[in-house]
Amino acid sequence: MPDPALPQPWPEALPGRVAYRRVYRDALGRPMTGTATLTGKRGGRVGAIVVPPVTVTVQIVGGLLHVDLLPDHYTLTAALRTADGAKVTDRDEFTVEAS
Repeated sequence: MPDPALPQPWPEALPGRVAYRRVYRDALGRPMTGTATLTGKRGGRVGAIVVPPVTVTVQIVGGLLHVDLLPDHYTLTAALRTADGAKVTDRDEFTVEAS
């Protein structure tokens, strides 16, 4: 096992969740790195489990934001860095629909 241990990617979305992907590249097409904060508005249910609206922060690695989300309306705020070290921010709102 590598040190530190690396996360294993999910081959498909977790039960009750929808895979959400977004690619971040700079003006020259190079992948950006950073973090994205996603805030749900309504929350949801997975079977008998109630999930309140929460804020999560995920890493953007190699220019790819990859997260499995419950259906909801989200606000995304990303703090990014280009390959040259310049700081960039992205803010967006989107809705994830059940598949």
